[in-house]
Amino acid sequence: MFLLSNCREPSRYIRELSEIAGDNLRFESVDGAPKQQYPTCRAGHLVERTGPANRRFLGCSQFPNCNHAAQLK
Repeated sequence: MFLLSNCREPSRYIRELSEIAGDNLRFESVDGAPKQQYPTCRAGHLVERTGPANRRFLGCSQFPNCNHAAQLK
């Protein structure tokens, strides 16, 4: 089964499905490349953000519901 979703703002339905499906759900880009999922929300993706002291980092697009973050490489 395939569902299309706006990756910046997935619907509540998509978030609920991802909670139910757990590891049995996979998100892909349009070209079929797998997208990394995060343990808290399973529906977000990393976007560049600015934190305290203007430090740049990557944070989940579903913040504040998901606080997954990573350092910029």
